[in-house]
This record gives sequence, structure tokens and C-alpha cells, in this order.
Amino acid sequence: MRSFFSLALTLIPAFADPAPAAGKWQPLFRGVEHRLDVTAEPRPMRVHQVRIDTRAEGGSFFTTPANGDAPGEVTGRRTATFLKEFGLEVAVNGTGFKPITGEGKPVDVLGLSVSDGSVVSEADLKSGNPVFLVTAKNQARILRAPLRKEDWADADDALQGWYGANGMLVDDGEIVTTTRDVHPRTAVGVSKDGRQVYLVVVDGRQKGFSEGITLVELASWMKQLGCWDAINLDGGGSSTLVVKKPDGTPRIVNSIPGGVQRSVANHLGVHADPLPASN
Repeated sequence: MRSFFSLALTLIPAFADPAPAAGKWQPLFRGVEHRLDVTAEPRPMRVHQVRIDTRAEGGSFFTTPANGDAPGEVTGRRTATFLKEFGLEVAVNGTGFKPITGEGKPVDVLGLSVSDGSVVSEADLKSGNPVFLVTAKNQARILRAPLRKEDWADADDALQGWYGANGMLVDDGEIVTTTRDVHPRTAVGVSKDGRQVYLVVVDGRQKGFSEGITLVELASWMKQLGCWDAINLDGGGSSTLVVKKPDGTPRIVNSIPGGVQRSVANHLGVHADPLPASN
């Protein structure tokens, strides 16, 4: 992979003359790495990236399950709560939802959500929101609208993105979004061979520290990371990246606007084995 400096120079014009503190991939768990990049141009940004090898032993994905007979489709959880409750190693926020409310309250998912092969929320076929899915064999792919129910018949875990057709960031290696408003963002992408899944969280709404990113810039970033397809997930105050610490407790990796973690409807989590012990 090219250095981050050369990567940044090849991005869209908004990324010209960057002044990054170049990050390096750091192993977190077997098949899971994290990298933080800090840029000064086109504005201050902190970009957290997680790279997951879908072929790594012991790795799998998991999305928020339904809440049974309780009100709403799911029970709202903070991303840190989701990670701890289901014994995950990494987690990010997922699909849009309503209403915005406190943890433990009933919430409805806005779009498709599948957990362990069970449909938690039906797809929104009119919105144009794309879909990320993983099969029971850990094969990851992204679906672009127009969607058909048969497209996700083999999904073991899936969730629908955000921002309509503009929520599709990269399609067959090409940037396809045109949205340029600046916000905190969460995104997921898949490499051309389907082996690597990338989770990206960009901090925002924090002047001089990390001010956010446009979807066009985010799409270019995802493409340079190695994504053949990538989609935008729910962002803003929902954007959260959590990693399990060695003692088993959750650590919020990114900087959330206002410093208060939001309770959301569903999440995308990763199960992973510990790193092999060094001699």
C-alpha cells in the first residue's frame, strides 16, 4: 500500500497539499487492524480506520438482534453497550433509526437489518439506501439500489446504509456520491476480492480538532484504502467506534461530538480471536 502522504495527494482536489500525521496499521486482534490518520487539509480531521480480514480464523460479523415481543423492533443501545453485551471485539453504529431516545427504550430501524439470519427490520426499497451484508460463510458484499428481496436471501447479517442513492460511496471502484455537506461520518467498505472489510469513523463538529468530512471526500478516502464498494452509514452524533480493551471493557476510540455517546438502533460488530502470543 502507498504511504499516506502519496495517498492523500491522489485524492480529489479538496485534499490537495495535506499536512497529515501519517498513521500506521496497528494489530488489535487476529485479522483486525486499526489506523488513525490526522489531517490539516482540507480541514482538521481525525479518521479512524479498521481493516478486517474476513478469512482470519475465529472472525465473524454480528448485527443487533430483535427485541422479541417488546415494543419497537429493537431496544436502543449505546455502541459500547452493544459490544460488551454480545462479547464483541469491535463495533460501530449502523442504520438510521427513530426516535432518538435513551438507552433501553424501544426504537425502530429505518431500513433493512438482519441478525444471525433473522430479519429484524424490513428493507426500505424506495429510499435508495444501499446495503452491506455478510453471509454465514463470512462472505461480504454491498448491494446498490434498486434492491430486490432475493438480493439478500443469503444474508446472515446485514444493514442498510444512509443518504439515499448518495449513500453509495464507491461502486465497482468508482466514486458515485455527490454530497458535499460536512459532518461526522461512519462508513463500511469491501475490497474487490471481498476479503477485506473496512470500517471508517471520521470525527466532526469539533472546531480545530476534527471538523468532519463530505461524502465525496469520504468516498475518495474509502477508494484509496482499497474499497471496491463502500457505503455511508448513519453519522452525525451517532458516529462511534468502540474496541474491547484487554480487561474486556469497551473503549470508545473516536471523539464523539459533545462527548456523549448516543443510543442507536442497530450496530455492526466484529468477533475476533486474540492476537497470537509473542515468544
